[in-house]
Amino acid sequence: MDPLARSPEADVFGLKTGNDLQQEVRRTAHRVILVSGPRHSGKTSLVEALLASLRGKRLRIAGILAKGLWQDKLRSGFDLVNLADGSRTPLARRRREPHPRHGMMFDFFEAGLQAGRAALDPGRCHGADLVVVDELGRLEAGGGGWTPSVKVLLARTAPVFILIVQLDSLERIIHLLGICDPVVIDVRETDALGQLEAALAVKMASSAA
Repeated sequence: MDPLARSPEADVFGLKTGNDLQQEVRRTAHRVILVSGPRHSGKTSLVEALLASLRGKRLRIAGILAKGLWQDKLRSGFDLVNLADGSRTPLARRRREPHPRHGMMFDFFEAGLQAGRAALDPGRCHGADLVVVDELGRLEAGGGGWTPSVKVLLARTAPVFILIVQLDSLERIIHLLGICDPVVIDVRETDALGQLEAALAVKMASSAA
Protein backbone atom coordinates (compact mmCIF):
# COMPACT_ATOMS: atom_id res chain seq x y z
CA MET A 1 0.00 0.00 0.00
CA ASP A 2 1.32 3.44 -0.89
CA PRO A 3 1.41 5.40 2.42
CA LEU A 4 0.78 8.65 0.56
CA ALA A 5 -2.45 7.42 -0.98
CA ARG A 6 -5.74 9.13 -0.16
CA SER A 7 -6.82 8.63 3.42
CA PRO A 8 -9.71 6.25 4.25
CA GLU A 9 -11.48 9.21 5.88
CA ALA A 10 -12.31 10.39 2.38
CA ASP A 11 -14.99 7.67 2.30
CA VAL A 12 -16.90 9.63 4.93
CA PHE A 13 -17.78 12.18 2.27
CA GLY A 14 -20.13 9.65 0.76
CA LEU A 15 -22.49 10.33 3.66
CA LYS A 16 -23.12 13.88 2.40
CA THR A 17 -23.02 15.67 -0.92
CA GLY A 18 -19.87 17.65 -1.58
CA ASN A 19 -21.86 20.89 -1.39
CA ASP A 20 -23.40 19.98 1.97
CA LEU A 21 -20.00 19.24 3.49
CA GLN A 22 -18.44 22.37 2.04
CA GLN A 23 -21.24 24.49 3.54
CA GLU A 24 -20.63 22.95 6.96
CA VAL A 25 -16.89 23.59 6.67
CA ARG A 26 -17.52 27.23 5.75
CA ARG A 27 -19.78 27.70 8.79
CA THR A 28 -16.96 26.59 11.10
CA ALA A 29 -14.05 28.27 9.32
CA HIS A 30 -14.16 31.31 11.61
CA ARG A 31 -12.64 29.11 14.33
CA VAL A 32 -9.43 28.51 12.36
CA ILE A 33 -6.03 30.10 12.94
CA LEU A 34 -3.35 29.47 10.32
CA VAL A 35 0.35 29.48 11.27
CA SER A 36 2.50 29.80 8.19
CA GLY A 37 6.03 30.41 7.00
CA PRO A 38 8.73 28.92 4.78
CA ARG A 39 10.18 25.47 5.41
CA HIS A 40 12.38 25.22 8.51
CA SER A 41 11.23 28.65 9.73
CA GLY A 42 10.03 27.48 13.16
CA LYS A 43 6.30 26.93 12.63
CA THR A 44 6.13 23.84 14.81
CA SER A 45 8.39 25.42 17.45
CA LEU A 46 6.09 28.45 17.62
CA VAL A 47 3.04 26.29 18.26
CA GLU A 48 5.00 24.23 20.81
CA ALA A 49 5.77 27.48 22.64
CA LEU A 50 2.08 28.35 22.63
CA LEU A 51 1.12 24.93 23.98
CA ALA A 52 3.71 25.29 26.75
CA SER A 53 2.12 28.60 27.75
CA LEU A 54 -1.28 26.91 27.98
CA ARG A 55 -0.19 24.29 30.51
CA GLY A 56 -2.13 24.55 33.71
CA LYS A 57 -5.10 26.26 32.07
CA ARG A 58 -7.21 23.10 32.03
CA LEU A 59 -7.69 23.11 28.30
CA ARG A 60 -8.18 19.84 26.48
CA ILE A 61 -5.84 19.80 23.49
CA ALA A 62 -5.97 17.27 20.65
CA GLY A 63 -4.42 16.82 17.24
CA ILE A 64 -0.91 16.23 15.95
CA LEU A 65 2.54 17.79 15.78
CA ALA A 66 5.20 16.71 13.30
CA LYS A 67 8.34 16.84 15.42
CA GLY A 68 11.36 17.41 13.20
CA LEU A 69 14.52 15.35 13.61
CA TRP A 70 18.00 16.53 12.67
CA GLN A 71 21.25 14.75 11.92
CA ASP A 72 24.48 16.44 10.80
CA LYS A 73 22.59 19.73 10.34
CA LEU A 74 20.17 18.02 7.94
CA ARG A 75 16.48 17.31 8.46
CA SER A 76 16.52 13.54 8.88
CA GLY A 77 12.83 12.89 9.46
CA PHE A 78 9.73 13.50 11.51
CA ASP A 79 7.99 11.85 14.44
CA LEU A 80 4.25 12.30 14.89
CA VAL A 81 3.17 13.43 18.36
CA ASN A 82 -0.42 12.81 19.44
CA LEU A 83 -1.28 15.88 21.52
CA ALA A 84 -4.13 14.13 23.32
CA ASP A 85 -1.91 11.57 25.03
CA GLY A 86 1.68 12.54 24.21
CA SER A 87 2.42 9.31 22.31
CA ARG A 88 5.07 9.51 19.60
CA THR A 89 5.25 7.47 16.38
CA PRO A 90 7.84 7.57 13.58
CA LEU A 91 6.24 9.38 10.64
CA ALA A 92 8.95 9.86 8.00
CA ARG A 93 12.65 9.44 7.40
CA ARG A 94 14.93 10.99 4.78
CA ARG A 95 15.65 9.18 1.53
CA ARG A 96 18.96 9.21 -0.31
CA GLU A 97 17.21 10.44 -3.46
CA PRO A 98 13.84 12.10 -4.22
CA HIS A 99 10.88 9.75 -4.35
CA PRO A 100 10.27 8.75 -8.00
CA ARG A 101 6.52 9.45 -7.81
CA HIS A 102 6.05 12.58 -5.73
CA GLY A 103 9.60 13.95 -5.59
CA MET A 104 9.72 14.27 -1.81
CA MET A 105 12.90 13.47 0.06
CA PHE A 106 11.13 11.38 2.70
CA ASP A 107 9.64 7.92 3.03
CA PHE A 108 6.42 7.98 5.06
CA PHE A 109 5.59 5.09 7.39
CA GLU A 110 2.12 3.60 7.37
CA ALA A 111 2.18 3.31 11.18
CA GLY A 112 2.77 7.06 11.47
CA LEU A 113 0.01 7.90 9.01
CA GLN A 114 -2.40 5.59 10.83
CA ALA A 115 -1.48 7.20 14.15
CA GLY A 116 -2.17 10.62 12.64
CA ARG A 117 -5.55 9.62 11.27
CA ALA A 118 -6.46 8.09 14.63
CA ALA A 119 -5.42 11.28 16.46
CA LEU A 120 -7.58 13.35 14.08
CA ASP A 121 -10.59 11.08 14.34
CA PRO A 122 -13.70 13.13 15.28
CA GLY A 123 -14.36 10.86 18.25
CA ARG A 124 -10.86 11.46 19.58
CA CYS A 125 -11.14 15.21 19.11
CA HIS A 126 -14.70 15.50 20.45
CA GLY A 127 -14.80 17.78 23.46
CA ALA A 128 -11.38 19.30 22.80
CA ASP A 129 -10.94 23.03 23.30
CA LEU A 130 -8.15 23.22 20.74
CA VAL A 131 -7.15 20.97 17.85
CA VAL A 132 -3.74 21.37 16.20
CA VAL A 133 -2.78 19.94 12.81
CA ASP A 134 0.89 20.00 11.78
CA GLU A 135 1.32 20.35 8.92
CA LEU A 136 -0.54 21.03 5.69
CA GLY A 137 1.67 21.29 2.61
CA ARG A 138 1.82 20.39 -1.05
CA LEU A 139 0.29 16.96 -0.51
CA GLU A 140 -2.68 18.41 1.41
CA ALA A 141 -3.08 21.23 -1.14
CA GLY A 142 -3.77 18.49 -3.67
CA GLY A 143 -6.48 16.99 -1.44
CA GLY A 144 -4.37 14.20 0.08
CA GLY A 145 -2.49 13.75 3.33
CA TRP A 146 -4.36 15.17 6.32
CA THR A 147 -6.89 17.13 4.22
CA PRO A 148 -9.75 14.57 4.35
CA SER A 149 -9.41 14.32 8.14
CA VAL A 150 -9.33 18.10 8.56
CA LYS A 151 -12.44 18.57 6.41
CA VAL A 152 -14.35 16.05 8.50
CA LEU A 153 -13.23 17.74 11.74
CA LEU A 154 -14.18 21.21 10.53
CA ALA A 155 -17.64 19.95 9.66
CA ARG A 156 -18.29 17.91 12.80
CA THR A 157 -16.52 19.33 15.84
CA ALA A 158 -16.58 22.69 17.57
CA PRO A 159 -13.16 23.54 19.01
CA VAL A 160 -10.72 26.17 17.85
CA PHE A 161 -8.25 24.91 15.24
CA ILE A 162 -4.62 25.83 14.67
CA LEU A 163 -3.46 24.62 11.27
CA ILE A 164 0.24 24.81 10.47
CA VAL A 165 0.60 25.45 6.74
CA GLN A 166 3.61 25.63 4.45
CA LEU A 167 3.84 29.10 2.94
CA ASP A 168 3.85 27.90 -0.67
CA SER A 169 0.59 26.00 -0.08
CA LEU A 170 -1.20 28.66 1.99
CA GLU A 171 -3.52 30.14 -0.64
CA ARG A 172 -4.53 26.73 -1.96
CA ILE A 173 -5.27 25.41 1.55
CA ILE A 174 -7.40 28.47 2.36
CA HIS A 175 -9.42 27.92 -0.82
CA LEU A 176 -9.65 24.15 -0.38
CA LEU A 177 -10.97 24.40 3.18
CA GLY A 178 -13.25 27.35 2.40
CA ILE A 179 -11.75 29.60 5.07
CA CYS A 180 -13.19 33.10 4.81
CA ASP A 181 -11.25 36.10 6.18
CA PRO A 182 -8.45 33.85 7.48
CA VAL A 183 -6.34 34.76 10.50
CA VAL A 184 -2.76 34.05 9.42
CA ILE A 185 0.17 34.22 11.83
CA ASP A 186 3.47 34.61 9.98
CA VAL A 187 6.14 32.84 11.98
CA ARG A 188 8.74 35.34 10.69
CA GLU A 189 7.10 38.24 12.53
CA THR A 190 9.01 39.47 15.59
CA ASP A 191 6.02 39.06 17.91
CA ALA A 192 4.58 35.96 16.27
CA LEU A 193 3.98 34.21 19.61
CA GLY A 194 2.17 37.23 21.06
CA GLN A 195 0.03 37.46 17.92
CA LEU A 196 -0.80 33.78 18.14
CA GLU A 197 -1.72 34.02 21.83
CA ALA A 198 -3.96 37.04 21.13
CA ALA A 199 -5.66 35.36 18.16
CA LEU A 200 -6.31 32.23 20.21
CA ALA A 201 -7.83 34.24 23.06
CA VAL A 202 -10.23 35.95 20.63
CA LYS A 203 -11.20 32.66 18.96
CA MET A 204 -11.70 30.92 22.31
CA ALA A 205 -13.92 33.75 23.55
CA SER A 206 -16.04 33.78 20.36
CA SER A 207 -16.31 29.99 20.39
CA ALA A 208 -17.59 30.04 23.98
CA ALA A 209 -20.11 32.79 23.28
